[in-house]
Amino acid sequence: MTTEIRVAQHQGGILEIALNAQGFGNTLSGEMAIDVAAALANLDPETRAVLFTGDGVDFCAGRRATMPPLGARKTALELKTLIADPVLDFYEVLRNVPVPVIAKIRGKAAGVGCALAALADVAIAAESAEFSVPEMNYDIAPTLVLTALAERVTRTTLARMVYTRDVIKAAEAKEIGIIAIVVPEAQLDAEVERILAQLSKNTPPVVLGIKTYLNTSMEMSFAARKVHAGLINGIVTAEKFR
Repeated sequence: MTTEIRVAQHQGGILEIALNAQGFGNTLSGEMAIDVAAALANLDPETRAVLFTGDGVDFCAGRRATMPPLGARKTALELKTLIADPVLDFYEVLRNVPVPVIAKIRGKAAGVGCALAALADVAIAAESAEFSVPEMNYDIAPTLVLTALAERVTRTTLARMVYTRDVIKAAEAKEIGIIAIVVPEAQLDAEVERILAQLSKNTPPVVLGIKTYLNTSMEMSFAARKVHAGLINGIVTAEKFR
């Protein structure tokens, strides 16, 4: 495992995964994404939540370049395999973590960092945190980031963030739906600990059941959600009477 990822198992069934490439603003490399995905693929059965964060000043200031050198001849399929697929697969892994993902955010959350914040179930940010999608500053089409944000914000917000490249503060990021909670910098750690302590009180079937419902029910009709809710509730509750 690269030293740019820090993984720690804490009491109460909390798995912490931290980006630890502080010299690069915690920008995400391909190796880092592979290591995060590997950690998430082998969750302890008693895991209640995953804490995703960044060590140092910034949460994640973007993604490290994976473009081939100028002049290289590549087909569209080769470029998709090289550039797009690894990131989109990584986003899918994060979205489908079977337990709640709690993100602790300070500093910059740009590009991939903004996407990671949006993919969390509950993202808590310091008031000073900044969110942006700056890819078009470099003439890059940020469709990958948009895929992660699309479930969280409106089309109007997506267009505004991409076209204007505005850097927005945490309060506005909460207002438009990217994150859930904003607190003063000095209270960030305590607020995250409060939420993790709440989740640690639950049994694994309960947190697993709720995550399953949240990840699937929004795409269903009311009739389907009704059946889905009853089935999950029954399965989870049955664990208490085995």
